[in-house]
Amino acid sequence: MQQLIQLVEKEKLSSQPVTQHTLIIDDKQVIHGALFFIKTARKTFKIMVPAPFYEALLDNQLTIQRLMKHPEAMLLS
Repeated sequence: MQQLIQLVEKEKLSSQPVTQHTLIIDDKQVIHGALFFIKTARKTFKIMVPAPFYEALLDNQLTIQRLMKHPEAMLLS
């Protein structure tokens, strides 16, 4: 996660809003969290936030910096 933070700071993306996300729902319609996508010049990173913590992030004010600083955020490879 530290490398992603450095890359985002280098590309000055930290204040950009997070526009793409999807909910993680199983076959019984239980929501397990949300997957957020961060696009940089090199690639797209996926950050997962488990339930119920993702709910506080689903507003129009979610920035890349706020997402990466969330204590429950996990960078997926």
